[in-house]
Amino acid sequence: MTRVLVTGVSGFIGPHVVEACLKHGLWTTGLDVRPYDHTHGAIAFPDEFLHKDVRELTLAELGKFDYIVHLAFVTNIPYSIIHPEETERDNIGMTVKLLKMAKEAGISKLVFSSTASLYGHNPTPWREDMPSDPDPIEPYSWQKLSCEYLCRMWSKCYGLPTVTLRLFQVFGENQRPDTAMAAFFRAKKEGRPITLTETTAQSTFRSGQRDFVYVKEVADAFVRALESEKTGMGEIINVGSGRVTTMEAVAQAIGGEVTFIPKRGFEVERHEADITRAKELLGWHSSVDVVEWLHKFVPTLTV
Repeated sequence: MTRVLVTGVSGFIGPHVVEACLKHGLWTTGLDVRPYDHTHGAIAFPDEFLHKDVRELTLAELGKFDYIVHLAFVTNIPYSIIHPEETERDNIGMTVKLLKMAKEAGISKLVFSSTASLYGHNPTPWREDMPSDPDPIEPYSWQKLSCEYLCRMWSKCYGLPTVTLRLFQVFGENQRPDTAMAAFFRAKKEGRPITLTETTAQSTFRSGQRDFVYVKEVADAFVRALESEKTGMGEIINVGSGRVTTMEAVAQAIGGEVTFIPKRGFEVERHEADITRAKELLGWHSSVDVVEWLHKFVPTLTV
């Protein structure tokens, strides 16, 4: 039986990846320093759970797996700005150690979870092969970009099959508490106004525009990346919807009063994915619309 290790399994996306792996008949082990249970957003339970840090894995433990989905990362952008050295050690150092051990353990493929935020101020739609360089404007995105280079280099230099998925604005059940949408949900439940950051005077839209992609479709992309014969040489693949929705439209779908604050320096006004490569290499595309999903999900917040 094919065995998969999912690091960072107790986060937002991890439980959905577990669910997708199990549906595909993959024996799935989750790993995280945090517990994995219903109080931490568990949606589907893996066949096995390792309650430990990625860096504590032994070669013997890693050797029983065929695939790795590497989700473990310190993800909060403002925190990375305050703690660039600590997050670099946790994120880049951890990934280097995992890649080295994965090669030694004979892992068939490692899929790394990256972020579209590293495109920075590049013009949209964002393509993986844009002639301009990625433009990370804060430590978190720089760290993700560095790990992308690590994965590609490990494939070319050491022969470890890797592929990177650049995730756009992921939404869905078990939303990470520090995301904008989770803050909107809390405001809705507590009867407070939803706070949006306002775009610059030069923009034709008042609130930021984002490419939202549904978490269960993201999880499906991870499984497809594991199983695809077209990946494994350090490819980078956008995982987005290719559609743009304003944050104001999202707030309106959730309902309640909306207030605006000035844009923060690390925020980009528009995200939009070109998903041609995802279609070609994974046979994947997104179909769930964020506003339609919110109209169904928001009533459950007040039950």
